[in-house]
Formats: sequence, structure tokens, C-alpha cells
Amino acid sequence: MTAVELESLFPRDVCSWTQDEIMQTKFFCNTYRVLDKTSQYIITQVIQKGSQEPVEIVFRVVLFNIFTKIETWQWLEKRLGPITWKDYNRESYMNVLEERAQTHTLYTGAFQSPGPKWDYPETYKNHLLLLETLMDNDLAGKLQMFKSMEKAYAFIASFPSMGDFKSYQLLLNLSYSSVINFSGNDFVVPGIGAVSGLGKMFGKSIENAAKVDPNIRIAVIRYMMETQQQHFRRLGLHLSGLGPNHLPMELADIEHAICEVDKYARKAHPWIVDNKNGRSELRRKWTPSSEPYPATPVLPEAWSHARRNITRRCNIMPSVQKRWAVEKIVTHRVVKGRIECNVHWYGYSAKDDTWEPVETLFEDIPDVVDDYWKKYFGKSYSVA
Repeated sequence: MTAVELESLFPRDVCSWTQDEIMQTKFFCNTYRVLDKTSQYIITQVIQKGSQEPVEIVFRVVLFNIFTKIETWQWLEKRLGPITWKDYNRESYMNVLEERAQTHTLYTGAFQSPGPKWDYPETYKNHLLLLETLMDNDLAGKLQMFKSMEKAYAFIASFPSMGDFKSYQLLLNLSYSSVINFSGNDFVVPGIGAVSGLGKMFGKSIENAAKVDPNIRIAVIRYMMETQQQHFRRLGLHLSGLGPNHLPMELADIEHAICEVDKYARKAHPWIVDNKNGRSELRRKWTPSSEPYPATPVLPEAWSHARRNITRRCNIMPSVQKRWAVEKIVTHRVVKGRIECNVHWYGYSAKDDTWEPVETLFEDIPDVVDDYWKKYFGKSYSVA
């Protein structure tokens, strides 16, 4: 990537290439999601720094993704040392985050999401419980087994409080690692910004089309991705592409860009209001930063994997079966020679406890079953 191309991606002075007052004063993201400051930090400081064991990479990415705030991650590292699942202790993390929350915001405004309404009044404490639930359900192992990106997405989205777009964003962050190796053109989830942007671009027609085909927005985003070069030429535009291989925009980048169109239109064309979401304000201002820019943007090492060159197209939102989350195994019993466990579920009272076959539980939450077995039998659980 040349210095000129780099400057276009990380402009030091936006006024030097546009006279548009909106572009000069409002906050917009990079064309390529991977080049955003937060994505670059995830790659260099969360994924590539530390143990490369899949379970440790997944733990770090999920933990960072909860807050999506660099300063919160740096605080955790400063107070706790290296961030590892092996040494994770709920009480220590809660104490450190509680200390930080007294004087600072833990979450970014752009990505804050509601946590599950479980044991604690504080959202961040319930988010830690969600993190533990994902890890106890062997998220790292399951991700490596899935044959398609949408199946990995459906698994993540099945957990409490993991909404459609939140699950997709976590999946994209995980895709910067070697834990999953799918093409960036397999699957996309239109977020609220993209839905609003498409509404402003196509008017009521896309809303009407969605009544007939709920997946029409996914199809439109894929069309834009597949025909981007054609339309750049038609409009006399030149996109240098990403990195030394001049990569075109992937589905996530197109979805990302439509969000930016939506943001720009709020100020430039305030009379165009998306009927579905009615987003019309743009409050976040932009000012030039004095922080040094990277010599070159860092692309994920995992992107070189051969499997990423194979596109497994999925143009529909997969069905997601929401699951209850296990808080603990209370006790066990033997029924007709089979062991069943009495399970207490997060967010529910003891009267909602259920008896579940241990074999089924072990498939979903091997760590929880194993811990219970060690406590009561002094050994790890083994499948007969």
C-alpha cells in the first residue's frame, strides 16, 4: 500500500480532500471495517497478543466485544495482568470493573448493548455471566466445528441477550482470528443503520419488498458487493482496494458503508426519512486527532487461510433457537440406570429447575458438568 493510498485511508487533514462541511465536522467510519481504530486494536492487541490457543483467543475477543472500548480493556490488563480464561476469576473481574465504573464509562456509546437480566443490577456483571456461559458452552470448540458462517452465527445468537446484529459483530471480530475461517462474502446481517440507510436509498419500495421477501435487504447488500467494480466504473470512481492485493469491499464493508450513507443523509438530506426507523439526527462530532497513525494498517494473519477463498453463499437469516443458560448443577440422580442432573437456570427461580440427562448437558456445557463431577466424585466426567 502506497503512502498516498494510506493517507486516503487514514487522512490527517480531512479538509485537504473535501470541502463538504458534513464530512469535515461529523464522525464517519472507514470504508473497510477492518481499518477502524477498534478493529485494528482487536487484531494487534487482543488477538495477536497472548496465547494463540483457540479457547484463549475466543475468551479475549468475547471479553473485549462486551465493552468494545479500548480504555476498558487497557484498564483490565493494567489491574489484572495478562487476560486469560485459564486464570479467570469472576470476583476479581467484577471488583476491577466496579472500581473503573466509579469514574469512567465502561462501554462505548456506539456498541453498548443490554445484558441478560440475571443475578445482578449492574449490566457489566451480568455480561460477565454471559461471557462465562459462552465459554462453558465450549464456544471455541463449537466454532471450529461449524461448516458455515451462518451456523456459527446461529449458535452465538442462541444465547440470552445476543441479538441479531450484536451476534454478527462478535462473529466478525472472531473472524479476524484463526479460530474460524470463512469467506467474508458468505453471510451478512443488516444492522439498524443499514436498514435505515437502505430505506433512504430505495424509499418505501424496499420496505414493501421486505413484506414479500424478508431477506431482500441481504440480497441487495450482496448485489452491491458483487457489482461494486461495475458501479465504480460507471460513476468514474476509483477505489484503490485494501492492502497489497487491492481487495474489494466484502459484505460487512458494504453493510458498514450503507450505515455511513444513512448517517450522512441525516444531515445532507434531512427530508428523506426512513419509514421504518425514522433516524434523522447526527450528534457525534469529529475533530482531528493528534494520535500517531500506524505506519501501515494491519490485516489479520488468518486472512491468508485457503478456506477463506471459498464462498459459501447464504442469502437468508438462519433460524435461531434461543436457549436457556445454565447457572449451576444443583444435584444429580439415577433413573433407570441413567444419570440426570438437576439444573438451575440463570434468571429463573428454583421452582423452574429441571432434570436433564447428563449426556445432553455434557454436549452443551462440558466444563460445568466436569466441575460438578470433580466436586462430587473427585474425577472428571467421562462418557460411558
